[in-house]
Amino acid sequence: MLRNIWAVARDAYGRKDFCLVLLLFIFPIALCSLMISMFSAESPYDLPIGAVAEGGGELQGKLLRAIEATKTASITKRCKDISECSSAMRSGEILAFVYIPHDLEKHAIRLEAPAVTVYTNGQSLLTSKLITNDIRVAVATQGAILVKNTVQNPIGVELHIVGNPTGNFEYFLGIGLVIALFHIISMLLGAYLYAFPIREKEVGKWLSISGNSIAAAYLGRLWPGVLILGTELMGMLAVVRSGMPAIETIDKVVLYGGGYLMVAVCMAIGASFVGIVGEMRIALSAAAVVGGPAFAFCGQTFPVFAMPFVIRCWTFILPITQMMQLQSAFFFGHFGIERAFHSFEILAVFFVFWSLVALFTLGARLPRRAKKEEAELCSA
Repeated sequence: MLRNIWAVARDAYGRKDFCLVLLLFIFPIALCSLMISMFSAESPYDLPIGAVAEGGGELQGKLLRAIEATKTASITKRCKDISECSSAMRSGEILAFVYIPHDLEKHAIRLEAPAVTVYTNGQSLLTSKLITNDIRVAVATQGAILVKNTVQNPIGVELHIVGNPTGNFEYFLGIGLVIALFHIISMLLGAYLYAFPIREKEVGKWLSISGNSIAAAYLGRLWPGVLILGTELMGMLAVVRSGMPAIETIDKVVLYGGGYLMVAVCMAIGASFVGIVGEMRIALSAAAVVGGPAFAFCGQTFPVFAMPFVIRCWTFILPITQMMQLQSAFFFGHFGIERAFHSFEILAVFFVFWSLVALFTLGARLPRRAKKEEAELCSA
């Protein structure tokens, strides 16, 4: 009995099978290591913020140094006024900024409870909360030192959420989850569409219909899915973004075009999996493993620049990351068009790359499958 068990185990695991290695070692170890590494820090740190300090003064200097000394916030931009810091936040240069009025110390000494104002991004609720909490502690500490603990909270903190004043989770998580669902569905659809003829032994028919052109065989199964899923994605985005600032026509072209591109990239990745492994079940599993946890890496739940370098590299190549950055660029309206177009260009490059991978791998696999089917038919 033991000999038979060993023989079965040796037959199953002793052969050279890349898919087996992929599923046994690469996927579980690599993906779990990436996930663990991403959350290895206690919290994000050195998040870039701006500061507007009118008039200067000793108390303002102490407050800025106290904020800079916090673990979470790092003042990377000193602005002349609120509009300059607002532009920097819209462009993605900073995540938040603090405004310290020139007469803060005078009102604090008079025990009039003045306030330091913090402006945060309404779509990054987790990051905004971390920054705000540390700034509250820094301001409260300096206020207590100023009045020698004679009054509780002599200096307050006012919070202004820019772009999402109600803190609506539909704009925070709803948009991200919609994109994440279409991200994984598109990959699974690509894997299914291109693996189906292989499973059903219809590769010969597929190639015959395409005129034995791999490009025609690839594109013929790609564009209807991109058109259908892309249109559905754009419809859902229009619904969840209905309460956000209006965007111009060129913004809509970039936003919706980016959505179609993301779907196309994901389907091309699914097709590449089929070309690499040649089996529907494994291709679908690979698409699920890669596309499923992608939402955790796209920067929606944890800031990308607070992740380790290796994780940031992995994050960059995920289509969902570029689509999330593209749509979030329009969170403040037309101001983010340049940042959005940059993500659009990256998605276009991704589509070309994965299409070439799919064409190469399918071109190497499909003719062999067609000959095998023909041989099986003749022998039958």
